[in-house]
Amino acid sequence: MANKQQIQQCITNCTNSANMLRTAANAVPKAGAREMMTFGATHIEMCIRQCEHASMQTQ
Repeated sequence: MANKQQIQQCITNCTNSANMLRTAANAVPKAGAREMMTFGATHIEMCIRQCEHASMQTQ
């Protein structure tokens, strides 16, 4: 089972990925593609919240 430090590192990595995806989306000229990339970043952030919640439940 992952320890708290591993979970936090995963959350940090996912946060960085969501931020990078949002930054990349800002450079996309097509609105539809930009919207889908932003939706992907939002989905990652929802997963992060679930991981944070699960991490708190294991304490």
